Amino acid sequence: MGEDRGSWTGPGGLRVTAVRLTGAHRAWAEFAGVRGATALLVTRDGVPVGRGYYPSVEDLAEVVDLAELRSG
Repeated sequence: MGEDRGSWTGPGGLRVTAVRLTGAHRAWAEFAGVRGATALLVTRDGVPVGRGYYPSVEDLAEVVDLAELRSG
């Protein structure tokens, strides 16, 4: 999750995006209990999935089936 932000899609409008936690992203992530420089933002048709922000792939895997994600 460096300078090149990644983005993955899944079934049913699922989207996972690696984001830098600055500005509004930082505020929303902190509200969701996620702190740090970067996080994974998970949405389905633009609506946050679960708490929306996840600090690691391990945390994300508890909510999303990673095998269903495709680059894009």
